[in-house]
Formats: sequence, C-alpha cells, structure tokens
Amino acid sequence: MKQSHELRWGGLAGVASILAALIGRLVMGSAPQLTEPAMTISGFLTERRVQVLAAALLYAVAAALLLWFGVALATAMRRADETSDAPALVLAGYVLLAAIGFIGISMFAGMTYAITTHPPLLAIAAGPYTVLTVMDAITGIAMTVPFGASAAAIMRTNIFPLWMAWLAIVVAVVAVLGAFTIVNTGGAVVPGGPVAIVLGVLTALWVLAASWFLIREHLPIPATGARPAMGH
Repeated sequence: MKQSHELRWGGLAGVASILAALIGRLVMGSAPQLTEPAMTISGFLTERRVQVLAAALLYAVAAALLLWFGVALATAMRRADETSDAPALVLAGYVLLAAIGFIGISMFAGMTYAITTHPPLLAIAAGPYTVLTVMDAITGIAMTVPFGASAAAIMRTNIFPLWMAWLAIVVAVVAVLGAFTIVNTGGAVVPGGPVAIVLGVLTALWVLAASWFLIREHLPIPATGARPAMGH
C-alpha cells in the first residue's frame, strides 16, 4: 500500500502540543487556587501580566496542535475499522475540545488584558477567574467523548496495545471526577485543584504514547477480521 506520512505528522503535532502546553504552564507559573483571597488572584494577574498573556498564546498553539493530532488519530482508527462510529466520535471529541480550549483561552487572555489595562476592574478579577476555572473543570465531561471512543476503538481493533485503552478509560473517569469538583467551594477538591493536575498528567501521557505510535507509522496489527490501520 502506498503510504503518505500524515499520521507521522499528526503524531509530531501531538508531541508538540504537549510541549507547548508544558512551556505555557512553566511560563505562567503557579496560578492561585480558587480558595485563595481575591486580592491574591488580582495581584497574580497584575504582577505576571506578560507571562499570563504569553502562556495564553502557547496554550492556543497547543489547542491547534492537539486538533491536528486528533484528526490523525481518528484517521488511523478509521483505517483500522471503517464500519465503526468510534473514529467519528474521536474526531468530533477533539474538535469539541479544541473549540472549548480556544474559547476559554481567549476569554482568559481577554480578562487579563482588560483588568490590567483598566485598574478599577481589579476589584472584580476573582469573578471571571473563578468562572473560567469552573468552565475548565466542566470540560472534563467533553473529554469523555474522544477518550471513551478511543478506548472502544482500541479494544475493537487492537490498533494500539490494550493498556492504551485502559489508560484512556482512566483519563475519562478522572475527567468526570474533575467536573464534579464544581460542587465544592472549599478544601483541596475544588476546580483547578489536585484532580485537575492528575488529569493533566494522565492526558499528557496518553497523548504522548499515542503520538509515538503514530510517529513510528508501525501500528500493532488489528484483531482478526479488522483491516490493518497501515500497510507494511
């Protein structure tokens, strides 16, 4: 079979997405938790204005690259099994995540720009900051679409090792748990807290692993009856 290298480029996009997000996180620094005083939140946005805006740009790049990765992943899964709806759900899920990501990132950058340009707005900075953090937590529900569909596709075709399916399920479960942190207004289990950190780490590990298989362009042979994702 004549092969192009779109899957390899998609895998590289996945790795680049994680790197861009990680650099953005390091550039922005440790953001305050929702349980911290409003003055701490406004002070953080004021003192680290340039870093926050630079991080927002890096997160936007990461969202675009993640979409590219999602398209390549869905393509590989569709090649492995053209009769399943899972690849379409994977693609739709990554489109949804990218859209939510761009909206959230743009709103965060716009909020930071506005309140640091017009100082009187600093008094209400904690409000939109909290709204966007809660919005990010609820995004965990949307994450169940591409990760749940990926788990189903892997189990059906063996396009990736089985442990990738179970890791995708774990990511989906943690994402749902993260969404339910919005019912808490205090303590450690709040939006943007430890659950969000665990979810970020697990998601990054899964994307990097899937990207590696795409970059290699030598995916495991699907189960009997399913067409291989790639010819060799």
